[in-house]
Amino acid sequence: MEENLQKLLDQADQLKNGIKQMQDESRMVGYNAVGIRENAEIIQKCLKKVGNNKIAALANRDKRKVYDQMEDAVEQLMELIK
Repeated sequence: MEENLQKLLDQADQLKNGIKQMQDESRMVGYNAVGIRENAEIIQKCLKKVGNNKIAALANRDKRKVYDQMEDAVEQLMELIK
């Protein structure tokens, strides 16, 4: 009987550890989803700035800033997707 109780305790520990791991992974998925959404909005905003024909053309310096923002957002997305 003592062996059975010990096995149950061991299984309970394994179950607890598995649930904790799932909780941590679930939390990271939530954080990643927020990060992906934020970076997608940055990229969308940058593309509108560069591709909008209704406004005056951006100066080359401003285009570089916009492209740098997009590049940073893409790099952050790649990190979140890993």
